[in-house]
Parts: sequence; C-alpha cells; structure tokens
Amino acid sequence: MKKRSLLLIVIFGALLANACRHQLPRVVEMPLDDWMFEYDNRWYPAQAPGCIHTDLMGHNLIPDPFYGTNEDSVQWVSERDWTYRCMLQFDKQFDHCALAFEGLDTYADIYFNDSLLYSAHNMFRPHLVDLSDIARTGHDTLTVVFHPTAPRDSAAQAALPYTMPERRAFTRKAPYQQGWDWGPKLNTCGIWRPAVLLQWNDDELSAERAYDWVVDQRPSAPYADRFPFHNVSLLQQKDSIGQSFTFCVDGQPLFIKGANWIPAHSFPVVEREDMRERYRYLLCSAKESNINMLRVWGGGIYEPDYFYDLCDSLGIMVWQDFIFSCALYPGDEAFLDEVRREARYQVQRLSKHPCVVLWCGNNEVKNGWEDWGWQQQFGYSNEQQQQIADATDRLFAVGGLLDSVVREMGQGRQYVASSPLFGWGHPECVTHGDSHYWGVWWGELPFEMYAEKTGRFMSEYGFQSYPDYSTVLRYCPDDQLDISAPAMRSHQKHGRGLEIVSKAMRETLGIDPDSLSLSDFCYASQVLQAWGVGYGICQHLSRQPYCMGTLYWQLNDCWPVASWSSIDYYGNWKALQYRAKELFSDSADLQRWQCYYSVRPASWQLSAPQLDSKVVSTTEELKVTVTARNELRFVMLQTVPHVDGHFDVNYFDLAPGKSVTARFIPRDPQANLNGIGVEIKTFNGLANRKGRQGRTSGIASKQPK
Repeated sequence: MKKRSLLLIVIFGALLANACRHQLPRVVEMPLDDWMFEYDNRWYPAQAPGCIHTDLMGHNLIPDPFYGTNEDSVQWVSERDWTYRCMLQFDKQFDHCALAFEGLDTYADIYFNDSLLYSAHNMFRPHLVDLSDIARTGHDTLTVVFHPTAPRDSAAQAALPYTMPERRAFTRKAPYQQGWDWGPKLNTCGIWRPAVLLQWNDDELSAERAYDWVVDQRPSAPYADRFPFHNVSLLQQKDSIGQSFTFCVDGQPLFIKGANWIPAHSFPVVEREDMRERYRYLLCSAKESNINMLRVWGGGIYEPDYFYDLCDSLGIMVWQDFIFSCALYPGDEAFLDEVRREARYQVQRLSKHPCVVLWCGNNEVKNGWEDWGWQQQFGYSNEQQQQIADATDRLFAVGGLLDSVVREMGQGRQYVASSPLFGWGHPECVTHGDSHYWGVWWGELPFEMYAEKTGRFMSEYGFQSYPDYSTVLRYCPDDQLDISAPAMRSHQKHGRGLEIVSKAMRETLGIDPDSLSLSDFCYASQVLQAWGVGYGICQHLSRQPYCMGTLYWQLNDCWPVASWSSIDYYGNWKALQYRAKELFSDSADLQRWQCYYSVRPASWQLSAPQLDSKVVSTTEELKVTVTARNELRFVMLQTVPHVDGHFDVNYFDLAPGKSVTARFIPRDPQANLNGIGVEIKTFNGLANRKGRQGRTSGIASKQPK
C-alpha cells in the first residue's frame, strides 16, 4: 500500500510539473541592467539604459561637459572603444533564449563568452541575437564593445565613387550628437534603450517572433482615446497661387500653431531619473502655450513612447520626420536595407499613437541639393549628379522606400518627401507647400521681411536669444562672465550668433549691446527674440487661409546654450514662450497685435519705470502683483533666489494704473517657495540708458511679505 501511494505521488508530481511547465508564460522577459564598463583597466558599475558619458561622469572620471569649456576636454571619449559586460543567468526550464537590445548606440560587437555573435550598426532599431543553439555553462558573460563612428564613416565614404558633404550621413546615429549650431559635439555611445533576455519553450517561436510577442504584451498607447483630433489629413492642392499645405480635421481646415522639437537632452535616455520629468514639463509647457503641433525634427531621434504618450494625452499633434537631415545619403542596397528595417520598426511602433499625423522623409535634403552649392563644392560630374539624384529619389521620393513603408504600415498617415518644398531663395517658397524662411537670421534681414515672406505653411523660421541669466551662471565660471569669454563663446554654437544678435539689438531695439551687463544682455536678447519672432507669428496668423500653419524654430534645448529655443535647458521660459502663448490663444486680438507691431521698439517713447509690487510667498505658492504708474513694456519677473520654472504671466506690457498678478509654476511641483522673492526688470530701464556709459542693471527687487 505504501509503495502504491508513493508511486501515485511520483506520478502526480510529474504530471503537476509538466502542467506547470506548460502554464509558464509563453515568453519570459528578464531585464539586463546589471552592467559594468571598463576604463583604464578597471571595471565600474554602469547605468543601462545609459551612455558612456553619463557613466564616466557618474564615477567622476570626466568633468561635466556642459560646464565652461569642458566639451572640448572630453572629445577623446568618442575616439576610442568602450566595453560593457554583464553576467547572464538562464532558467533551465526553458529550451530557447535570445537577447533583445532595443537600442545600441551605434557600432557595437556583441560577444558571448568571448565569441563574437553579432555586430550592430543602427541606433534606431532593435537588435536580436538568438542564443538557443549556443552552449551555456551557467557562468556566462555577455560583452558589448562599442566602436567610434569616425573610422566607419571614413571607410564607407572611401567605398563611394564620389565625396559626400557629410560623413555622418553613413551612420544611422542621431546626427545632432556630432554637433549642430545650437548643440555640442558629444558623440556618445552605449546601451541607450532597454536590453532584455527572452526565454521560451515553444519550438514554433523564432527569436523575432518571441520579441514581437513580448512587445505586444506591453501597454500600447494608453492615452490614445484621449486624443481630441480625428481623421487628420494634409491637403496639398494646386491652386491659382501655387500649392496649399493645409491640415484638416474631419475635413475642416485647422490653422496649426506650434514649434519644432529637438531632442530634450544631449544624452536622450528616457529611463534616466530626470528625463521623464523633463518631457512632462516641456510638453505641458507647450500645451499651456496653446500649441497644437510639434514637428519632431529629422536631425535628432525617434522619441521614446513616453513622448508620444504625453502628446496623445495632451492633444498635441506630431509631425514626424524620419531621421535624415541636411546631408546627402548613400543609395547602395546595404544602406537601403538597413533603413528599410529601421523605418518598418519605427512606423509600426508609432502608428499606435494617434498624435502622429504626418511622416516626412527628411529635413532640408532637397533644399541642400538645390541651393547649398554641393555640386560645385565637390565637383560632381554629370554622371555623379545623376547617381546622387537617383539615390535620393530611391530613399525619399513619393513612391520610394520610406513612402512605401508608410503606405504599408502607417495606418493611413500621409507622407511628404522633404521639408521644405522650396528653399528660401526661391520665389516658390512663399507660394508652394511648406517653407523654411531664414532670410531673417541667416540673411540678416529685418524682422519686417516676415510680412513679405509668409508662405503657405511656415515650418521653420526663428531668431536666437541667450538663456535666462540664472542658466548662464550654471555653465559659466565666475571669471568668464563676459559675453565674449571662452565659456560664453563655447555655449554659442553659431559662428556669427553674437554678432547677428548684437546687430539686431541696435537696429530693432535701439540698444547699444556694449553698454549692457551680461544679465541685461540676456534679457535684451530675449526681448528682441520675442518681438521679432512674435512679429512673424502675427503675420502668419493674419494671412489665413493663404497661410495655414506656423511652427517656429525651436521649442527646447538639449543643453544650456544661446539658441533659437523658447524654453531654455533648465525649463525657464524665455520671453518668446510667453509671446507665443498670447498669440496662439484663440482669443488673440490680431488687429491689436498688428497695430502693436507697426512700430519698432527702437521708436517707443518710454520714461523711466515707475511701479508698485506686492509678493506673497508660502511653501506652496508664490505670486506677485505689479501695478504700473506709467507705461511699462516687457515687464520681466524673476525669482530670487532662482527657482527653475515660469510665471503664468511674464514679459508683459502694462498701461498706467493697470495691474497684473502672476503666479509662479515651479518645474519641480514639490519645490518649497517659502521666502522666495521676485526681481522686476523692464524694457523702460534699458531704453532710458541708451548711449549712457556703465553697466548698471536697473532692477527693482521685492522680497515677500
């Protein structure tokens, strides 16, 4: 009897084990986040997802590249190999396993116990490595070796029969990380998206299908049902003027109010502690400013799902560029095959987000080919020019590779080949399609040219300003607080930026920039930007339905810098953000604004500022009431000591006897505002010092009661 009972227990146990085995999840996903990286023959803990620059900074092995001129001192980081490793633990219950890297930046060799298994060379798509047939010992090491991009770019260039304008065009990596006229050259590498170990038993599942199954189980566009715009289409219709560029919702034309979006950080790892907060603050600021569309620019990255989740929930439409910008690209089959994989992955991933309403092939590739003189600069023969044109068409043209992927997988989204349709030197730029108008800024033409050069849809235009002075103090050493000092020049990436801003300051504001303190210069540059770009927005709004959209360049920064942004790196709203909020309001009085913009600030007759103010400061609230005793222009409020964030009203004008109460919105909702004071600055204070010597600031300070 005992033997029979024991036999039944054994049989039951075997049946139970077999049943449990079959009840296991179809695919088990185990995050790989216990990584180390090697530097100078030592191993250090690494953050994954992450990148080499932040790992080195985390162990004080390099200085902060955003501070002073440190960017120059860390260039060696991108010139050598970097090795990451982790230990793998396998569950013996499973017969099959694979590695899934959702993002490797960029040239990476993957080793299992010192055997090379796979080489990656695209930052913008996942990489799968099947380990099912690989012998595992139980003490297995996974190693990823990252290589610098420059040698690979050079080798690819050498294989072509002609020289390309940009070697970075060969690498499927975020172009902006290799330097732009608003961003640093911090060409990083690393495991920048999650890495996981997949394990399963189903013999019918390949590694690719196992990964697809896991992805399908994850939350998919949780706020899709909140998106308020339905049946968004782009109308491009020939007419008596040229060709329209009008977004329609349910068939009704909608004027687009918005900005261009660049990556939120030079090291854009959304899983890093501060990045989700950064995304939330920037996109909520856009919503607060009455923005209904952001263009994700083609020189950055395909943003993480978190970005599009927020846009879904906030009702912000997204114009999505494929990541190609300001360059020619190769047309060989290997490159096109890599791009096809990337495009299929990204279009399928983003199609579940209703906020993505348009795909665009590239930023300024057509513009560059037609207008930037590459043919003469590189001496292309007629045959070479035809080869380049054919390669460009295969990739970008309607009917080409990218368009075909959008048609197949884009769930009805439309595709345009390139932005803009015509460069700003062509008369068609104001009659046909979307326009990037850079006669103001690059051409150093006056802001009034926006009235003459308003096109059918203004998808890029803008003017620089310096960031909030509190931001300058965080990147500039005390002994370099001068507009021309090395640290300040390092954070002004446009070769003529300071000179263009100074020239326009004299002509438009009637202010001598050489007479200003650095703090006043930052303030005056923001007044200049807000007035000038605001002038352009006003013209675009007033030309409806000829013009049906305005996207200024640019909403945000990827590091602290002088740039075209309306919100600086630390989240401080510049004057332009407040001006855009006013002009984008549905209740904006365009006739009043047209009258306002009929006179340049240089011609304003303003007396010295006279005002009263009252500050109320508690743990959770900071508000200030300003009452004008005479006419005040561009009243600027600033917290003392500084707190990152913005007032709900700022950079405003006040008529005599009128009052404004402004409430401060901290970037950190948990910030303690008790004891915070407010400084008040006005354009009156600068205008009444024209021609005077010295560097006084003209600030009124008010402490809370």
